[in-house]
Amino acid sequence: MKKALFRAPATALLPLAMAVHQAAYAQPQLEEVIVTAEKRSQSIQDVPLSVAALDGGNVEVGKIEGLNDIAYRTPGLTFNQFNVGEPRIYIRGIGNSSDSAASDPAVGVFIDEVYIGRTGGIGFDLFDLERIEILRGPQGTLYGKNTNGGAVNIVTSRPSQENELRVRGSLGSDGLLHLQGLASGPLSESTAGKLVFSWRERDGFGKNVITADEIASMGDFSSSKLIDGSIGAANGGDDIGNLENWSARGQLLFDIGDNAELLLGADYADNETNGSCRHVRNLDKAIAGLGPFWEGAMSDRYRADVRNCASQFDTTQERETGGLMARLEYDMDVATLTSITAWRFSDYSSLDDLTGLPLIDLDAPSPPGVPLPPGSFTGPENVIDAAEEEASQWSQEFRLAGSTDRFNWLLGAFYMEEDVEREEEFYTQYSTLLQGLGLAGTGDVLFTQDNTTKSTAVYGQADWHITEQLTLTYGLRWAEDEKDITQNALDLLGTTPSGVPLILPEFAAPVSASDSWSKVTQKLSVAWHPWDGMMLYATYSEGYKSGAFQSQTNLPSVAAQAVDPEFVTNREVGMKSNWWDNRLQFNLSYFDMDYEDLQVFELNSLFLLTLLNAQAVSEGIEASFDVIPVENLTLSASYSWNDATYDEFVNSNGLDLSGNNLAYAPEQAYTVSANYRWPLNGGAALDFGATYSWKDEYFLGPQNREREAQPAEGLLDASVGWTSADTSLTIDLWGKNLTDELVLSNLIVDPTGVTSEFYMAPRTYGLTVTKNF
Repeated sequence: MKKALFRAPATALLPLAMAVHQAAYAQPQLEEVIVTAEKRSQSIQDVPLSVAALDGGNVEVGKIEGLNDIAYRTPGLTFNQFNVGEPRIYIRGIGNSSDSAASDPAVGVFIDEVYIGRTGGIGFDLFDLERIEILRGPQGTLYGKNTNGGAVNIVTSRPSQENELRVRGSLGSDGLLHLQGLASGPLSESTAGKLVFSWRERDGFGKNVITADEIASMGDFSSSKLIDGSIGAANGGDDIGNLENWSARGQLLFDIGDNAELLLGADYADNETNGSCRHVRNLDKAIAGLGPFWEGAMSDRYRADVRNCASQFDTTQERETGGLMARLEYDMDVATLTSITAWRFSDYSSLDDLTGLPLIDLDAPSPPGVPLPPGSFTGPENVIDAAEEEASQWSQEFRLAGSTDRFNWLLGAFYMEEDVEREEEFYTQYSTLLQGLGLAGTGDVLFTQDNTTKSTAVYGQADWHITEQLTLTYGLRWAEDEKDITQNALDLLGTTPSGVPLILPEFAAPVSASDSWSKVTQKLSVAWHPWDGMMLYATYSEGYKSGAFQSQTNLPSVAAQAVDPEFVTNREVGMKSNWWDNRLQFNLSYFDMDYEDLQVFELNSLFLLTLLNAQAVSEGIEASFDVIPVENLTLSASYSWNDATYDEFVNSNGLDLSGNNLAYAPEQAYTVSANYRWPLNGGAALDFGATYSWKDEYFLGPQNREREAQPAEGLLDASVGWTSADTSLTIDLWGKNLTDELVLSNLIVDPTGVTSEFYMAPRTYGLTVTKNF
């Protein structure tokens, strides 16, 4: 079956396609895109739900390299990254930013159909993939684990009996050096193997501009567990955000007779960076006239560039991920049995300077004649955050699927057990003025969590082909989640009050708690094919995400109290169509989602981290369109409009946020692209490509304050490549974010009113050479 480059289309190009119809002199066709969104191979045009797909040919250097690139090329999908271990994915405004060891992602991520319990467990390089599928909305009856916001399916390429050897090297701006390779082929008549590797290094985009004379305090790290203390100005002048990543992935495919095959897989990745360069902004929004005090702590070098920081700490982020997988498929004639057994782990550690400024000197005297105590005329605060997390999981899934002339059916059972141990330390210093709010001048607090989650699900779905044109689908899933957690909060310095965000006395003893939740979810769908190339569908689906326990809590009573699970109902109608002898494709859908007890994680004005429930609604339109107007030219676009709001929500500050927009939910987003192949004499070819992706303004927090908004931005990527006549050699020149837009990677609204920010990559460019042997 052919694999295809998926081109995300949009109605904006329909008039252009019609205009060039008469000029077309060839009859090329769009290739069929095959997905497994419903656990069987189908044309994407036959799946009655909103699905986007990115072909593996687009997931490479200079095009799509990570989750952020996927998000920008998929309207309706938004990405945010606090650090390497805490990426956050949102679909239609639904996601989860809680870092609790007992909190699940709202958007499920799957690698070769294996669920990844911690989103930070996605570590390997996106190289040699078959495709990436993005399923929007709840997928509650065909997936073993929570997918109430949607699902991202990463599908790797399998070994085959054909020999393949490929190497790829890239050089680029900011010291980029990227080497990739794969070897695949037969090991015997019944066995094939594949080995894939990647190694990448790159300089950071931030600059630590601290100098020795800015070090006024070395801090008190006498009892620190995770923060190793000040290193003075040893890292002054360094680029921050340097990367050194490597990964490897291997697979063995065994042909076990005529009716069975066994796929064994293993992967490992190590990602290291020297942290994130955070910069304090929005000083004019500071409360109580604190803006000048913030500014007084900033050197001219710091203010010269928003990508600069001035940290006296050795910031770092390191992550290891990996796993093992065994997939057995056995054809029993009447049905096919699939067994997927998997074990995965992820370990990460980070040390982040959340203000990116030197530690304040609490002994600094006030100016002559000013009757204020020492430490008043300083920067308002410093917050140093360090975390270590170890997570492991094993899962087992069984599926039995079959079909007749009138029915397709599938039954499944899923079990997963996940263990997460997490420690997070906050070292804080507050000026004498802020200490009047009841904050400790210097604090060092440690939160610990040890959580075990057990998830069980039984599910099934059947398609009844009532006629050749009409299909009715019904799905049902029962799921149960049980969580057992032990938490503690420790005051490492013994101050009164304790440091932020503990403030209150440390726990007298570790707090243990457990809870369980179960839910039955359903799906009902009808699909009608009035003629070839046209499908109309209507779907009702439900989704569920288990309850959670809050992290970094002040009170033992709160540590023992679980947050309610989420439940969503989704109503969706849509059309999928092919026209003009399959040279034009147009898909359109409308959705309306209601959320009960949406889990919202927020830093409040009392310097506390809270996890609360809210009621929310999300409705919108998603459209995709592509066309081949003339031979060798493909024009593509996709578009989403989304109105996602809190229906009922009063936050921990007592603010009524009902009617506010959900975080990470731009009202509009679109992607347009053009690809043209220019054949050369002798059989070689030039390929020209350009993609422009735009997202409307959206908020990074539920209060919808101007300071926590990501302005509307568009990113332009382009490439030109030469391919030899025998297709064995390709040379690509590429550029990303060519207009050098400043796009937030993460933003924290400090309780003093300012923001702490760092940003995604600026303009980058490079040259990639690929050789097939």
